[in-house]
Amino acid sequence: MQAIERFLAQLSTWSRALQWAFWAAAFTLAFLIWDATVAELGATWAAEVKQKELQIKELQRPTTLTSTIKNAVTSFGEVELPRKKSEGAAALTEVVHEILSKHKVKNDEYTRTKTNRMKSGSLPGIVSSGQHVEKVIGDIRFEATQEEVLNVIAEFESSPWIDAISNVRLSKKDGRMIRVDLSVEAWVASTTQRRGNR
Repeated sequence: MQAIERFLAQLSTWSRALQWAFWAAAFTLAFLIWDATVAELGATWAAEVKQKELQIKELQRPTTLTSTIKNAVTSFGEVELPRKKSEGAAALTEVVHEILSKHKVKNDEYTRTKTNRMKSGSLPGIVSSGQHVEKVIGDIRFEATQEEVLNVIAEFESSPWIDAISNVRLSKKDGRMIRVDLSVEAWVASTTQRRGNR
């Protein structure tokens, strides 16, 4: 404080023109410091606040489904995350028999053929640590008319317990009957078995 008082006393001995020049320079320097620090920080905060407001408005905006999305939802049905292996495999078998029993099909067969482990990273973020995704695959055969074939396959595609249909083969039989061979998949989460330390 004493140093400031001595400086102000010394300043008062200057001519009025020098005092005005000093204070003008001091205020200019203070303004430049404020503009480079406080004002820039305030502008950054204002931009962040505006961005948050835009995000809130976006979240509050009602969701509208395009015709493409609506058609995809209608075609593929409800989406389910991979279930536990035992649950997914049992549900796949049950839903296949249920769908086939609802339609006029003949000589139907369903066989669980194999389980394939999917590549790591196929569904990132879906399963927890220590788990991996597997495909439980079953082969289906049946005979039906063209209309019934389309109806059965459509139900397979829309079932939340069937994640994929592959290897579809159609063979014409006597009359209006068609022989269908296809594979269905259920994607399941399986726990990685760790080998014991030797």
